[in-house]
Amino acid sequence: MKDSGEEINLLIYWSVLVRRKKLIGLIVAAAFVCSVVTSLLLPKKYDATVSLMPPEANNDSMRTAASMMSGAAGALLGGAAGSLGLGAASPATVWIGILKSDSVRDPIIDKFHLKKKFGVSAIEDARRILSEMVTIEKSKEDIVSITVEDREPVEAARMANAFVEELDTVVQNRSMTEGKRTRIFVEQRLSETKDKLGRLEEELRKFQKENGAVKLDEQSKAIVEAIGSLKGRLIAREIELQTALSYSAPTNPRVELLKTEVKELKSKLRELEEGRRGSRRNGIFIPTSRLPDVSLQYARLVRDIKIQQTLFELLSRQYEMARIQEAKDTPAVQVLDAAKVPERKAKPRRAMIVAVSTSASVLIAICAAFFLQYMADLKTANNGRNGHAV
Repeated sequence: MKDSGEEINLLIYWSVLVRRKKLIGLIVAAAFVCSVVTSLLLPKKYDATVSLMPPEANNDSMRTAASMMSGAAGALLGGAAGSLGLGAASPATVWIGILKSDSVRDPIIDKFHLKKKFGVSAIEDARRILSEMVTIEKSKEDIVSITVEDREPVEAARMANAFVEELDTVVQNRSMTEGKRTRIFVEQRLSETKDKLGRLEEELRKFQKENGAVKLDEQSKAIVEAIGSLKGRLIAREIELQTALSYSAPTNPRVELLKTEVKELKSKLRELEEGRRGSRRNGIFIPTSRLPDVSLQYARLVRDIKIQQTLFELLSRQYEMARIQEAKDTPAVQVLDAAKVPERKAKPRRAMIVAVSTSASVLIAICAAFFLQYMADLKTANNGRNGHAV
């Protein structure tokens, strides 16, 4: 009995569809024609994709770039990198953050005249439209892909490759900070030290010419030279610390180590200048209480020259190391697959549009047929009750 009831219901449903077949056919045909026309009228769009090699986690340039970006643009990168280390985020994540930044998008907007192309006047509108055109993804293997969608296939490829160029520019500017900035800073201080050393040596020459040969006893000479050497080392370490603070956080291990060294050098210098048994006079420990003024002036010149000599030697080493570091900075962004001009359109997918629209119209037409049949049955039932009442 149950199967008979189900068969009756199915026959009723089928009879409704047969009775409304013209309506269903009309709706489906109309939807099919509209979807075909719409798919043909939609503008063609092309996708161009460029793939980047996974950035090396042990690359010094990449580590520096990550540390700089995390310190200067934490909001942009979501706190991606730690100081001198990558922290919780991988270099690929840092790249994605850079690619989505205004530092990359704005030059592309200017290069391709996108405000004019989009018909907007505000840079914010151009950024929004550009973001809708670009898809940036990262695979499990940390391969970063940049896909640009545009009506012109050539422009799509050019724009995708332009993203790589701008990314490389930003990464290089960041990654060269440690080497290049250190080299420039030390180079300036080295030049100043060289000039000062030359002036002091000239002063010493004039002093000896005016006052004749001046000698210090062995103890005074040793202490004067020791103070000069120590003070030169101290100044060199302070310069190195100042340079490190320009691109690293105060809590960076390297910065902490330099702070400790500076503190120890200051303590040793204070101990040497003040002495344990002697007295302090004009910043130089004099083992004898009665040193002639001429000898004292001579000692000061010797000390200052020793300071500049030590400083010059240490800065020269730092300068060479900075030059080597700068020379090691190579382009960190390596292209796996460059964007090529696409030959086939990516959108619109006409077959899918027609298939989905037609399928949806079938469901809508069936629902409409049952609804109309329900309304007709309801009207018939009302008429029957009214006639019976009469």
